[in-house]
Amino acid sequence: MIDYLLLILALSFFTAILYFYKGLLKLQKQERTTKTPFISVVVCAHNEEKNLPDCLKRLARQTYPADKIEFIIVNDRSTDGTTRIINHYVQKDLRFKCLTIHDRLPDFAPKKRAIDTAIRQAKGEIILLTDADGRPGFRWAETIASYFTEDTHMVIGYAPYRIKPARHFIKRLLALEYLSHAAVAAASTGLGWPLTCVGTNMAYRKTLYFEVGGFGPYKAHISGDDDLFLTLVRETGKYKIKYASDYHAHVFNNPPRLWSKFLHQRLRYASKGFDYPAKVTFALILYYLFNAIFSVKTILGIATFSFSSFLALSWGVKMLAEFLFMNKAARILKDMRSLIVFPLVSFLHPFYVVFFGALGQLGYFKWAEEKIESSVQNPVINK
Repeated sequence: MIDYLLLILALSFFTAILYFYKGLLKLQKQERTTKTPFISVVVCAHNEEKNLPDCLKRLARQTYPADKIEFIIVNDRSTDGTTRIINHYVQKDLRFKCLTIHDRLPDFAPKKRAIDTAIRQAKGEIILLTDADGRPGFRWAETIASYFTEDTHMVIGYAPYRIKPARHFIKRLLALEYLSHAAVAAASTGLGWPLTCVGTNMAYRKTLYFEVGGFGPYKAHISGDDDLFLTLVRETGKYKIKYASDYHAHVFNNPPRLWSKFLHQRLRYASKGFDYPAKVTFALILYYLFNAIFSVKTILGIATFSFSSFLALSWGVKMLAEFLFMNKAARILKDMRSLIVFPLVSFLHPFYVVFFGALGQLGYFKWAEEKIESSVQNPVINK
């Protein structure tokens, strides 16, 4: 009975993947513009002396018209050399501004408060966000802006992992896993109902931010300045959202260097499962159960040396669907680097979903090397 159920679920999964595949095809038909609205780039930095120099160097070299862009760097309670690095750019480049945050607020998560502070000071019509460890290409701002046609309110993009050295096996695994998130984001956006995004590469109109009430009910949530905000926007049903699939819109970032960081990062992602609208949460529960059945049946099959034909067929259907989808996404996003490790990642994925999906709901993870804690701020502007 379970074997039949598993096969039915695998076939249903294949059908859903084909539907998402259709969303990827629609990305290639998005309208672009040559207009150059004023853009405010926001970067939040808490003890980022190691990451910030390269990020700011890349921002300073953006091809966007100098009189149409500003860079707002939020120095959020840093105790290392972050202040010195920001001040260096503020003093030599008029496009750079610094907001300094000194203390904390119980009902506002640190990064959300930092972003909110920056937006309220921003001059730009478009708010473009990345992180201190983000490595945008020099045409990043120009390319993201091109997606903001008159009817567009929000643009989300890809933030691929850098793989150095190029053949590093583990980093390839992580990069492909991260690409899978981008593939879902891109496809669902193409279908008109974006499911997720990353704060390392996203943009929206300043008016939109205030129209939806900022971070609203999610402002105290330690995570979700990206996908939970996207949820607020999407659920209104009033705003057009695009996915910037152009290679020049990518913002590269480094995968977690330690397994502990990777663990806490993925637990943080998984912890938001019950914060989404009911229909999304319900779909995530079904997806979790699908992978749980796969995992249990596979473990039992290996343990008892009884890998049934139904289980093998279900695995074949699942992996074929995932490969077709990931191969198309990789081509559209121009990131074919990691498909060689697809078979292993596809096999491990059900166990990955079960592990992080369960532990993520326990609410224990670290953010920026600290345990979850309330935060808050009093901003001081330095120009």
